[in-house]
Amino acid sequence: MRLVVLTTLLAAALSGVTATPAAAQARSSLPFPAGTKYAFVDLQRVVAESVPGQSANAQVQQLLEAKRAEIEARQATLQTQIDAKNQSLLSMQQRLAQGETVMSLEARQGLTRDIARLQVDIQRDTEDAQAEMQRVTQDADAEVTDLQQRLQVDLDSRLGPALAAVASARGIDFILNSAGLVWANPALDLTQLVIDDLNRR
Repeated sequence: MRLVVLTTLLAAALSGVTATPAAAQARSSLPFPAGTKYAFVDLQRVVAESVPGQSANAQVQQLLEAKRAEIEARQATLQTQIDAKNQSLLSMQQRLAQGETVMSLEARQGLTRDIARLQVDIQRDTEDAQAEMQRVTQDADAEVTDLQQRLQVDLDSRLGPALAAVASARGIDFILNSAGLVWANPALDLTQLVIDDLNRR
């Protein structure tokens, strides 16, 4: 029996699709309309391009790779153990088939019982290994999710003051998240200013 275990980790990304540097530069060079009391920010781009956002993404990626390696190593160990028992089973089955005419009835019955016991052991080991791999994967997923949440809280604590500083400097009453906009004047995009302020913190 082969041990088949799904070892993919839940890896929700902190960042999404980002604008090309040329498009971002073009937007940030547009003059901000005088007297405007609102603007928008592309939060996905802030996470993807700011130093704190990139650091958070790198930490998550590093943990994901470490957990993936741990899972693959454990799965390989369990599979090797099961493969060894499968090889023993095959050897015993061949011995039984080859010695059927020369073995005593008692020896054949003993070997048949040993084969049946080993088959049960292999089945039980395979089920146990699958359950263990499921637990290991769930634990890894939980650890990655916990890190993502802690990094998100940290990033949010830095982002708030950066947004407030940019809004205050521009005399803005409110800033929208670009993810919910259908269309907006590109001159109202303060994303680069927020990234710059966040990077200075």
